[in-house]
Amino acid sequence: MKQWWNWRKREKELDKEIQHHLRMAATEREERGAKPLEAESGARREFGNVGLVKEVTRDVWGWRWLEDLFEDARYGLRVLSKNPAFTLAAVLAIALGVGINVGIFSVLNGIALRLLPVSRAHQILSVNQIFHHHVSRNVHNGSSMFSYAEYLDYRDHNHVFSGLLAYEPFVEATLGGGHMQPLVGALASCNYFEVLDEHPAQGRGFVDSDCAAPGQNAVVVISDDLWRGTFAGDASLLGKQIILNRTPCTVIGIAAQGFTGTEVVANAFWAPVTMQKELDAGMDRLSDSNMSWLALLGRVAPSVTIEQVHADLSVIAARIDQSHPGRITSLAIARATLVGRPDEREFLIPVASVVLAAFGLVLLIACANVSNLLLARASVRQKEIALRLSMGASRWRLVRQLLTESLLLSAAGGVLGSLLAFWSFAGVAHFVIAHLPKDFPTLALNLAPNFTVLAYALALTLLTGVAFGLVPALQSSRLDLNTALKGDGALTGSGRKSGRVLRNVFVGAQIAVCMILLLATGLLLRGLYNAQTLDPGFDVKNTASTFLNLETLGFDENRATAFVGSLRKRVADLPGVLEVAQAESAPLSNDHSGDHYLIPGRAEKVAMEYNYVSPEFFSTVGIPIVRGRGFEANDWRNGTPAILTESTARRLWPGEDPLGKVFHDRETGGLPGTERVVVGVAKDASVSKLGEMDTMYVYFPAAPTRNIRSYLLIRFQGNVRDLNKSVREIARSLDADVPVQVTKLEDGMEVWRAPARIVTGLSGALGGLALLLALIGVYGMVSYSVSRSVREIGIRMALGADGSKVMGHALRQAMRPVLIGCLIGVAGCAAVSWVLSSLLFGLDAHDPIAFVSVPVFLLMAALVASYIPARRVMRVDPVVALRYE
Repeated sequence: MKQWWNWRKREKELDKEIQHHLRMAATEREERGAKPLEAESGARREFGNVGLVKEVTRDVWGWRWLEDLFEDARYGLRVLSKNPAFTLAAVLAIALGVGINVGIFSVLNGIALRLLPVSRAHQILSVNQIFHHHVSRNVHNGSSMFSYAEYLDYRDHNHVFSGLLAYEPFVEATLGGGHMQPLVGALASCNYFEVLDEHPAQGRGFVDSDCAAPGQNAVVVISDDLWRGTFAGDASLLGKQIILNRTPCTVIGIAAQGFTGTEVVANAFWAPVTMQKELDAGMDRLSDSNMSWLALLGRVAPSVTIEQVHADLSVIAARIDQSHPGRITSLAIARATLVGRPDEREFLIPVASVVLAAFGLVLLIACANVSNLLLARASVRQKEIALRLSMGASRWRLVRQLLTESLLLSAAGGVLGSLLAFWSFAGVAHFVIAHLPKDFPTLALNLAPNFTVLAYALALTLLTGVAFGLVPALQSSRLDLNTALKGDGALTGSGRKSGRVLRNVFVGAQIAVCMILLLATGLLLRGLYNAQTLDPGFDVKNTASTFLNLETLGFDENRATAFVGSLRKRVADLPGVLEVAQAESAPLSNDHSGDHYLIPGRAEKVAMEYNYVSPEFFSTVGIPIVRGRGFEANDWRNGTPAILTESTARRLWPGEDPLGKVFHDRETGGLPGTERVVVGVAKDASVSKLGEMDTMYVYFPAAPTRNIRSYLLIRFQGNVRDLNKSVREIARSLDADVPVQVTKLEDGMEVWRAPARIVTGLSGALGGLALLLALIGVYGMVSYSVSRSVREIGIRMALGADGSKVMGHALRQAMRPVLIGCLIGVAGCAAVSWVLSSLLFGLDAHDPIAFVSVPVFLLMAALVASYIPARRVMRVDPVVALRYE
């Protein structure tokens, strides 16, 4: 490398050495009697080609390729600077394509690739277990997690971690004591802050004594955001108690600003894992050695590799398996990120693949656009290319020069696009997050560029340069030198038939990709309109609901029954309240329960969603019973009555009367479960998913004591704000620590519409950008074709051809690849449109309105883009055209 930096010095030394050799040779000839001029010319003849000698010598030195690259880059910059319009158009197209791809990758990097926001994050490994064969196991949060007993075993017997922590993520709690609000936090082992090396900015973290005994130390560390927001930065908060799920907890620390935990959902608090039963009174997970509920993170000891960690922990896993016959466990160990567990990756990877593919299509259009520009520009440079080939330049040398120019364009576009992405996508992400539903948890995303994003931007930029530059370079360097040097542009370079075909292929590819994106946007817009206008089959305007999760607040069944009974009675007496009902799940609450049932005469079990409801449920929400009867007050005593939806009844007993039919709960101990008798059929409604009226669904009667976790449904007249205020006052008078929020069922539909609205907006932006690039490509192709055909047009018009007919011929040639691209795009979208089904809300994935209107729109837009340059044909002067070229 040092030789390269001293190349100027070495060049001078080489020149001196050659001149010295020539002088010595000339001096020898003069001494033998030759005249000075004859001696000098003879010495040069004997020495040979000085330039060739220099080239050979440089090759011996090495780094010749670097010199050539430098020269190619310098020449390419000079060429591009002389064509500012072409350069600007190409750079902007690449900047748009690369920029949006780098931007969306920065979002995915912030979610799933960036290491945890802690000190020396590269040392933190996530540990997950994967069970093979059939393993009976209780699961809370994720199947790859660990029980508390398993955590202790791995913590105490590993030889590779300097510390191993465990935590339960996504712990929901209600903050009481005058600050009523829902929070999301974590229950953590007492070495949590120590292992992460993230000590609280105020107070302290956990110590071993905080986890010495279950339920003995009610302490909590709160986030800086919670301290500054809810508690207004109260400097005296340390040592005071706050109420979490009716449990008084002493604040011992306030986390450092910006630290929100190790999950993509930001934590508002951290409590000792040994407080699990007190903060979530519904289940004692600490003592269940067969439950997956704790995530494990370890800080690896110095000089220990992931392979060594895997080998060491696998020994512990094998020993634990021995106490569970038939169980075989493998471990998944990787650098810790915000989203890194296998079950999370199984969801994220398909979604990320679809998103990256959609953004990649826009880059593909940009590449095709620039390739067409390069092909058009190559026809202007055909004499230059032919001269270089005729003077001995190899085709590979010429291709390399043209590729260097492409890479320069790509580099400029990549840098500009990346800067735009870094500047804009953080704002776009925050805008999207701000428009998520109100009850959506706070996300902890860091979208600042890091090495991974910069490496991706560089790789994408280089790949883009090769992608749009290679084919034009190969095409442009394949010339008929005799014809090219004569200057017959109609027969050389991109003026040949092969050049026209290639340009048409690029235009068709742009239109096909654009069609896929526009059709996706059309389908999503139609689906969103469907979501806004469809009738869900029940009353959403005059019905409200509130969710009561009394289990987490420490209520037992008796206390819950007393509380809910008093609340229902007093709410029913409020002015404007027409009816009150209860249900395990409110319509469209996205709170699902399902099971498999045995149907007599069928070998396979049938999966159905179920809901336990009170007798008033159907009249309260406005779902009519179309056959049979509804539930009666005492149906819950034997638990056998069931009400099916119309579509469920038809699918279970087609052509038969479902009333009186019998089915059973799933088997227990090899015997059929509870017998269920169909007493009624309810009208189909979108109670499970918006837009799906035919979900397999069954209703069971709820016992009056089924109150520990339920929804209160209220049919009312008047203002929902007044109703919410009145119900909250009643709940507060019964128990001040029970949070109540009353919302209309209509507002609950926004939980379904909001993601669809965001995806539709994103798809619309991509489709609009793709349309712009594709139309620019069509316009450029037609404009170039007209400019290259001026002489032909002049001959036709001189022979009597009508200008409108010539223009019609030009339009037909332009629209042929557009039409082919449209057909390919429609077929491609039809093949993959099922991916969007979950966001179409019952709309057919091959909706005829979208599949007709979008292609017509694109064809009309392409026709306009073709007409604008093609109309210049009408103004061609035959006399001037015959002198053209």
